[in-house]
Amino acid sequence: MKSGGVYIHVPFCTEKCMYCDFYSLSNREDSIDLFVKSLCKEIKLTSKKTNINWIIDSIFIGGGTPSLLSASQLEKIVKHLNQAYQLSNIKEFTIEANPGEFNENKMRDFKSIGVNRISFGFQSLNDRLLKFLTRWHSSGDCIKAYNSARKINFKNISIDMIFGIPNQSLKDWKKDLNSVVELDPEHISAYSLTVEKRTPLYKSVQSKSILMPHEEVDIQMYGHTMNRLNKDGYTQYEISNYSKKSKECKHNLHYWRREPYLAFGPSAHGYNEKQRYWNIRDLNKYIKILKSNKLPIDETETLSKENVFNEIILNGLRVKDGINLSKIKSQFDKDTFNNLSKKIDDWSNYLEDDKLRIKLNRKGYFIADEITLDLMNSYT
Repeated sequence: MKSGGVYIHVPFCTEKCMYCDFYSLSNREDSIDLFVKSLCKEIKLTSKKTNINWIIDSIFIGGGTPSLLSASQLEKIVKHLNQAYQLSNIKEFTIEANPGEFNENKMRDFKSIGVNRISFGFQSLNDRLLKFLTRWHSSGDCIKAYNSARKINFKNISIDMIFGIPNQSLKDWKKDLNSVVELDPEHISAYSLTVEKRTPLYKSVQSKSILMPHEEVDIQMYGHTMNRLNKDGYTQYEISNYSKKSKECKHNLHYWRREPYLAFGPSAHGYNEKQRYWNIRDLNKYIKILKSNKLPIDETETLSKENVFNEIILNGLRVKDGINLSKIKSQFDKDTFNNLSKKIDDWSNYLEDDKLRIKLNRKGYFIADEITLDLMNSYT
């Protein structure tokens, strides 16, 4: 039977980071209890209205800062999920956490509830850069949080890092990456800082009060990341994600493989194999709608054949497995397949092609967006 996941969005932060576009609210911790109550109601209502014909094998609680939840609040959420969907097949249960906000006692409690994977948002181990990013934790907090998780026997830890930060040198990035590799986590996510429109960073870049690094610096940092992590036993299984053997993020692979997942919480996005849907991006409205026994879905999108094709290309090129060409040939018309084949030939220097699958080679990773857009234009 097909497998899928559950995503839960917890929209609370101690402080909103200047680069973050995810829906989150600061100074609203007094609303967490009411949020949890509403979330449990959403889970119950969804289970009554939605039959799933797949097995749930992953849970990912993101945000915001999910580690702000208390153990009793998390336990309540898990209890409702289990009553609604029966969680005996869970292989991976991830919670995102900020260093400095996830103490040893809470880690131990969360582990006892079933959490078996922590994704720490370090972002940097340079205190100057952390301050620029408006992260309120320190590099010392990062190391302490990681060591605490190891102490209580978490065996699957991911660390998120950012490069391409204004005033970050290649030397700074190399030092950060060396420190992370020395910690020896099972999984590392390394993202280039993106300037999102709904952020203070965007306004500062537009006004030129902040200058982003030159593209060449970003390319050098990305190239070094691939070299360093591949050398140290991490496989690049997705454009920005690296893992030790068998430690890929199962939940994120559901996204990239276009497998189904349920979504709960304000702004959370879900997929039922026919439609994509997303919840309202407003905590107060989310709570109000659920009080009236309605689901807080903002919009749904029924996928056209072109949408499906574009998603196969977009997601397939992101991962090391690549795109299954025989599936393209069987699912789409001859003209589309022929157009795609011609474009694959055009990009042959940047792709690995064994006539069964195509995937990006090392050079291709640097221009993935350009290749993706061109291949998506194959659809007729």
